[in-house]
Amino acid sequence: MPKVALFLIALCLSSFLRAEPFERTLRLGCVQWPPYISDKLPGKGFLAELSDLIVTASNQHLDVVIMPWKRVVKGVDTGDLDGSLCMFKTEERKSRMHYIEPPLLIEQTVVFHRKEFTPEIEKLADLNNYHLGILDGSSYQKDEFIQKHPKLTVVNSFENMFKMLAKGRVDIVLAEYRNGMAVIADTPSLDFEQFSVLPYSYQHTDVHIVISHNAYKSEELASHLNKVAGGVIKSASAKALYERHGILELPELKPLSSE
Repeated sequence: MPKVALFLIALCLSSFLRAEPFERTLRLGCVQWPPYISDKLPGKGFLAELSDLIVTASNQHLDVVIMPWKRVVKGVDTGDLDGSLCMFKTEERKSRMHYIEPPLLIEQTVVFHRKEFTPEIEKLADLNNYHLGILDGSSYQKDEFIQKHPKLTVVNSFENMFKMLAKGRVDIVLAEYRNGMAVIADTPSLDFEQFSVLPYSYQHTDVHIVISHNAYKSEELASHLNKVAGGVIKSASAKALYERHGILELPELKPLSSE
């Protein structure tokens, strides 16, 4: 066989072997998180569709797996999932997963309360005066302040958390602004007019695609996704997703003072 033909075959084979790790289906997990992720939403929601644009641009296929949040985190840790498409960035998580930049969106964790009962809260310590509800597995559950909260209730779903707030079983809840609004609007037993948000935020958080350190060739995979993510997020297709899914703009809220 001519040397030129052998060279071309070797070159093609080399290109195929280099591309193979990225030509696969990625299993990325998330909890039911309206308006971002839900089986009831077109395309499974904004984050699923935006992630699909990024994964497709990297010559892969996306399988969105919706499951309880603790199973998502465990799946990312063990590598049973390739990663997640809705992970908040924390220092503790950086040691176990690769964060794809830039973030898919910015969220804001706020304090929801019943309109008939407005708590007097201006600083972080004021939260200790009220019975607080949070979602089990939320990123801030591990905050030292939250772990020491004297009146804390950890709830297994967003819907149950807001039902408890409506019935007065907790005084306030921490939830992401857009998510909380969507849960209230989509839960038939809840009255949207019954709830309000304090003019302070607990935290601002970035929402990222992450790749498990235990995923196959995770560093190469993360690097490959990072190369395309920025361009996709700035694209006209991504902007159209924001508009089509009606993603609410975040209110201008002051951060809770730590003093």
